[in-house]
Amino acid sequence: SQSEQQILSSQLECVQSIRNGVLEEAKCTESERATLFPQRGSGAETQTRSALQLLHVEAETLHNKGDSEDLYVTNILYEREVTKREVTKTEVTELVWKLCLAHSASYETADLFMTLVFELRHLSLEVLRALWQRSSFKCRDNWQPLIDALPSCATEACVVLMKDLIASGEVEEDKVEYFFWSFTFIPNPTSGMIESLAPLLKSPRASKSCFLGVTALVHRFCSAHSSCDVVPAVQNVMRTLGKFLGGNCTVQDSEHLSKLQLVLKAIGNAGLAAASLAPALSSCAALRSHPVEIRLAAVQAFRRVPCSVRVSDLLPRVT
Repeated sequence: SQSEQQILSSQLECVQSIRNGVLEEAKCTESERATLFPQRGSGAETQTRSALQLLHVEAETLHNKGDSEDLYVTNILYEREVTKREVTKTEVTELVWKLCLAHSASYETADLFMTLVFELRHLSLEVLRALWQRSSFKCRDNWQPLIDALPSCATEACVVLMKDLIASGEVEEDKVEYFFWSFTFIPNPTSGMIESLAPLLKSPRASKSCFLGVTALVHRFCSAHSSCDVVPAVQNVMRTLGKFLGGNCTVQDSEHLSKLQLVLKAIGNAGLAAASLAPALSSCAALRSHPVEIRLAAVQAFRRVPCSVRVSDLLPRVT
């Protein structure tokens, strides 16, 4: 509108000098004018001048065909993942020290941390435990590189060490939660991992992340191994969860109600392994005297039970 044009106006002028098809010089002037009260002639004006000048021209650099010899086709894995070498406890200890001394926000720190993760994967449980005794110190800002690297290690030895640290209370609560949630992302879980973690479910201090992290590990293990229900470690976990149900999920108080809901969610989270508890789940869902939250949680726990289990025969009939 006319009033808007009076309030704000701008202008840009550029002069270019071109010789032999090449821009040699460009000069631009940009003016901005803001008038708050046009009738009074008051306002503000800014003016910006910029200049661009060609200094020199370089001849085109031809691609050196010899450089192509350094190129090769590979997969998307980090080369450290496929490179095998001997790693010593002393080397890893020195690496932790370097991480402590490095600047927290630098490429060097990121590279050192990644190196630490990959080198931990080559260490046995015995060496890892000795490493923890020597390298469990805190750097500045209370950072413990070894604590942060363990969840990304994803080997059985690292998982057992994490379990030891959780059970002994040597790590802070937020790191314990970090440990448990990391179990969900372990690509190739082993029965040894499950066996080492199973006792944590019996602890009175077992948290939600403990139940869900361990059972997620069980689910991934069973997804990769047929007949996992005959594996002793898996049986141990499911037997522990089954004991919490008490046969038919009888609720004692509000605190027990919350615990049962968590256990039922964990059973469903265990996936294929939950088939062994199908009769107990059916009983939990069938009793009309149970709170609706428990009955619903029991039904939802069937979500990953294989079709070979006659779920329709186990679930209560609605009349």
